[in-house]
Amino acid sequence: MKKNKRKDTGFIYAFSEEKLKEFKDTPLRARLQWLEEANMFINKAIGFKKRAVFDKRFKGIEKN
Repeated sequence: MKKNKRKDTGFIYAFSEEKLKEFKDTPLRARLQWLEEANMFINKAIGFKKRAVFDKRFKGIEKN
């Protein structure tokens, strides 16, 4: 049986200049809320194990 050896290529998402300007003008509290909600969504959608593939800070974290 062959072992699947995937190369860790990371994950990148680029924003347009327009979106960055829009985000810059958003109040700090709203930006933080957006980040927290995005983080919770990602954790629920793919889980910590799969997230660790892209982000080494999540290696070894196991939550149900």
